[in-house]
Amino acid sequence: MSTASAYLDTFRQNGHRIATIRRTLVNYTQTQKQLAAIEALANRLIQKAGGEPAFKKVPGYRYATCISINDAIVHSPPLGQLHSGDLVTLDTGMSYHGTTSDTAVSFVIGPPTPFQSHFLNVGRRTLKKAIAAATVGHKVYHLAKTIQTHIEAAGFNVTRNLTGHGLGQTMHEPPPIPCFISKDPQLNQPLTAGMVLAIEVMYMAGNWPLKTDPDGWTMRTVDGSLSAVFEEDILITPRGPEVLTN
Repeated sequence: MSTASAYLDTFRQNGHRIATIRRTLVNYTQTQKQLAAIEALANRLIQKAGGEPAFKKVPGYRYATCISINDAIVHSPPLGQLHSGDLVTLDTGMSYHGTTSDTAVSFVIGPPTPFQSHFLNVGRRTLKKAIAAATVGHKVYHLAKTIQTHIEAAGFNVTRNLTGHGLGQTMHEPPPIPCFISKDPQLNQPLTAGMVLAIEVMYMAGNWPLKTDPDGWTMRTVDGSLSAVFEEDILITPRGPEVLTN
């Protein structure tokens, strides 16, 4: 096996392990509402999987997870508690033998309302369409256009403040993958075989402007509207996209 193939296999191992951890944490939140307990479990599971919390490598951040609630969209430290009816975004990642994973999912504590179900289903479907567009010969533009088109067609808005990204030894590597199209020349970046990308659908029910809480991390909608994130790591192959976080 070549060095490159071995490295990609390590990405696969990382992705599978962090996806298993993600599912365990989501199930745990339905019975354990204290965010500190969820964070503690994440640390234990990542260590047991043979990795390190990737988020702790971000300068100044001390946690293995970000747990954002309702109008908070990203980067929220896992402090406080959850309540029935909360729309939660759980984001985590792992450093594992020179590779990095980063994955997020949004869900509701307890039974969702019809609007919450619709809102989340739009995000799930959009991520699947964006992943399908991650093929050799396409550009970052095609991912951004797919995300923006499908979210806005449902009457919602995509973030302009945040992007998906490449993955490697560190968590935020080129290319940035925005959720909307613009004249930014980085949208012309070709998608090539061997790229590992974190594709993120980040959107809100209301207007897109965000503000940052006094904690310096939590970003939330200015208008207080619900937000959600769906994020998977993929490998671009000559045969099409391969989802690593499955």
